Amino acid sequence: MEPTPKRALSHPKRLAVFEYLTQRGTAIEEADLAEALDLAVPATRYHLTVLCDAGLIVQVEDGEQAQAEPSFVVTDLLG
Repeated sequence: MEPTPKRALSHPKRLAVFEYLTQRGTAIEEADLAEALDLAVPATRYHLTVLCDAGLIVQVEDGEQAQAEPSFVVTDLLG
């Protein structure tokens, strides 16, 4: 079962990840995001997957590094 956006954002760490990404507005590598939010990379990866499954962000593979950025739909809504 895919999470709804509301359910995905109900976890405080995921909300922090989402807020950071929307405020940043551009893609960031998982490791850099983990460092910025003082999270472990595996935990960051998990939270990004949940947010992606809910349609709130997109994850892009860039060579060996995965990057995450807000979904264009969310970006349009937040203006």
